Amino acid sequence: MLSSPTVKTSLIFIAIALVGLVFADIAITAANPWKDLGRFFLGVMTPDFFSTEGLATALLRTVAFAFVGVALGSISGFLLALVYRWMPIRILCAFVRAIHELFWALIFLQFFGFHPLTGVLAIAIPYAGIFAKVYSEILEEADPEPGRLLPPRTGVVSAFLYTKIPDCWVQLRTYTAYRLECGLRSSAILGFVGLPTLGFYLESAFSQGHYSDAGAMLIL
Repeated sequence: MLSSPTVKTSLIFIAIALVGLVFADIAITAANPWKDLGRFFLGVMTPDFFSTEGLATALLRTVAFAFVGVALGSISGFLLALVYRWMPIRILCAFVRAIHELFWALIFLQFFGFHPLTGVLAIAIPYAGIFAKVYSEILEEADPEPGRLLPPRTGVVSAFLYTKIPDCWVQLRTYTAYRLECGLRSSAILGFVGLPTLGFYLESAFSQGHYSDAGAMLIL
């Protein structure tokens, strides 16, 4: 058991983390951290949904960025999944999904500024790489038996639509819904780099100590 490569790799990472912990700066600098923590939980219990102007608009932007970004990512990822067996495509997808949405947002901020396109592309591009990998694995695991029952000279597109898609539809739909949930969180976090989503107002509320406002945004 201990000799398996997975266990060895895990133990190496744990050892690196423990060594890093020795040099980590984890000192608490707040004068009274327990008081601040109590104020935070009190704010969550007593949320104020009406103190921040534009909160409804920020919520709408958060949802819009997520839906549009995930939609573009899933469509692009599905098309890439059809040719995912090609090594250049695999390398491209691995590259784009290795960069976090926040870093993509910082990159596009240099070109588009605080434009909705920045938020949409920051979600769509890495998600396209993720969708491509997972969709290709789902399609590869499809039952090959229906394809053998098709009449001779059936077109490739028809065979794909009538055999693979029906067999994989539930898995494709379930995973897409899960990524939409992830996209909503990513969209909110994009506010930390200045985009007008919930994260922007959440960071401002935390920095000013307005925990009731922050509690309302966390609930939203």
